[in-house]
Amino acid sequence: MPAVTEADAVLIDVLKRISALAQRHPNSALLRLAALEHSAKAAGRYAAASDALYARFYLLEHRGRALEAAAALAETQGELDPDAYPLQAARLHETMGRVAYQQGEYFEAAEHWNQSAELAARAGDARAGAAARIGLGQIHYAFGAWARGREVHGEAAQLLGAADDSYLAAKLALNIGVGHFETHQLDDAERHFSHGLAAARRGKHREYEAEAHWHLARAALARGRLDWATVDCRLALSIAAKLGHSWLEAAASRTWTDIALARGDRIGAIRSTEHGLLLANRIHSRPQQSQAHLLLAKLLDQQGDKELAIPHLWQHLNLQAEIERLSSTTRPGFPNLYNPAKQAADEQLLSLSNRHWRIQSKADLLAELEHLCKGAQQIMGLDRVQFWWIDDKAKTLGANFPSLRRPAQTQYLDWLAGLTKPQVLTTLSNHPCKVELESLADAAEGMRSRIELALHVKGEPIAVLWLAQCQEKRNWTSQDQMQASHLARLFELVLSAGAADFA
Repeated sequence: MPAVTEADAVLIDVLKRISALAQRHPNSALLRLAALEHSAKAAGRYAAASDALYARFYLLEHRGRALEAAAALAETQGELDPDAYPLQAARLHETMGRVAYQQGEYFEAAEHWNQSAELAARAGDARAGAAARIGLGQIHYAFGAWARGREVHGEAAQLLGAADDSYLAAKLALNIGVGHFETHQLDDAERHFSHGLAAARRGKHREYEAEAHWHLARAALARGRLDWATVDCRLALSIAAKLGHSWLEAAASRTWTDIALARGDRIGAIRSTEHGLLLANRIHSRPQQSQAHLLLAKLLDQQGDKELAIPHLWQHLNLQAEIERLSSTTRPGFPNLYNPAKQAADEQLLSLSNRHWRIQSKADLLAELEHLCKGAQQIMGLDRVQFWWIDDKAKTLGANFPSLRRPAQTQYLDWLAGLTKPQVLTTLSNHPCKVELESLADAAEGMRSRIELALHVKGEPIAVLWLAQCQEKRNWTSQDQMQASHLARLFELVLSAGAADFA
């Protein structure tokens, strides 16, 4: 590595002074960094230009404006010699990974973060190596590999060690907390979220302070503490809005939607989701756009606006297909996160979504439900799809499908109706309603793993869907869960189209 020159020492001092200025006058600091970057490039000092750009990106990202630096990052990365300046190259790849990740380009993000990790190791810079591994852990999270993601984040923690780096400490703690939260380890999740909040406050990293409050709101909501969730989510939304951090505000808006639904405020939930979609559109965040469209499809359908719901469902499916297309190639040595048949399955799901449902009789409704069951089995590679009516719908519409009835399955139906996400069961031995469901042993015969979903029409539970694996246990992936949610919305659209038959 080149020795530190007098010019390098001057640059380091200038960057420190601009960093101090940024606390009070961020826009002025951004202008000075851009000027420093330009003058360094003009003098052929590409490493110095890279350092100035890295500092400028740091300021932009903290204010939700990371995309503004995307073109400059790509240009500077092309000009810099990674063999001569591995640390600067590692930092550039790490920042480019963040931009790609925000847009749902997971393969590109993984490529950048892998290269960053390799270059950081060559440069002997533990901080850059830790930052790259935080990103790589997020890639595993994106595909539901929570345990592996936490392992990678553990590697980042080892690299970071006892270094006094409040920025990475906050970021790492929050990410580890997410891994625990998604696997229902709430105590561990809240502990890490609190550590992240403390580190963010210590270093005055307002965006991570807001993110910590958002995650704490999610944890409080999972515990049923609507009061705590409301306070933390309001703080997250307030800080994110003041920073102009659209990604974070959109994320917190999604949780505000959940809070509104918990209060029974469906109109407020729709408004919050629409606001989140507007923010996601602004920063081209495909994952957030996709999530918002799916939720709007569900909320609009539940209030009877089927014609408004369907376009949102199509938008969601198109965005998911785009995300998957951008992430469909795997890097040698990087985990294969996709099934080879996945693209065909997505096309089948999109085709099923574009189907025109012609339901003019009970027979039409039952035929379309049978068609959906067969389609779901093929798309997800299931051994069985079991559709259940709730209570007396089978008597009303015919006995093609069995029923779950009260009082025999009251506990199960109440439990399922209270869930906001598909119930994912790798094994049925620990089912929370195992005893009550023993009376359905004939219908469940041979099932080893299952996803269970309640189906609603205008907010009222009408039916239940079981997506089952029989030959062996199945570790359901995030993609499986996403497809299950899509299919549930299609069942609900068909049920809504036949809603007159429920009268």
